[in-house]
Amino acid sequence: MTSRSVRTNVKGEIRNERSREAQGQRAGFVSQALGTAFDAVVIFALDLGVLIVVGFLRFLVGDEHFKVPQPGPGANVALLVLVAVLLLWSSWSGSGRAPGMAVMGLRVVANDGRPLSSRRAFWRAVLAVLTVGLGVIVVAFSRRNRSLYDIVCGSAVVHAWRALPETRQNQ
Repeated sequence: MTSRSVRTNVKGEIRNERSREAQGQRAGFVSQALGTAFDAVVIFALDLGVLIVVGFLRFLVGDEHFKVPQPGPGANVALLVLVAVLLLWSSWSGSGRAPGMAVMGLRVVANDGRPLSSRRAFWRAVLAVLTVGLGVIVVAFSRRNRSLYDIVCGSAVVHAWRALPETRQNQ
């Protein structure tokens, strides 16, 4: 049995040679833009989810019929900003992956490849939300595939598909 045949039988192994070579390399514009777009969809869904929960709690506590609250534009923008910053900050300071980045196989790391600190993740999230995600356009013009957030916060977005830990691979 060759090592190649063993490799294809391991659960979670990256089988595509090109994908294995891209592992840890900076992600390009299309990957980052799609990850950002997926994250925006998740943020809007979470915003709606918060409003539904508030409406349900009002229904349980009050005498009203269930209805989704419709806050004014200022309150809705404030809620969206809060949800977006909390989601991105917690994702980037934890696993390094926001939901859209996870779908695209991307991870945010510090320039030296270590996990992003909570402080840097917070400011990266604030900057991403304040620019409405458009700071990723800079990647299209950067030789090092760096977004505005990466330049300001000392971070990088890299390809990070990973196999399951060895202890779980053969179970």
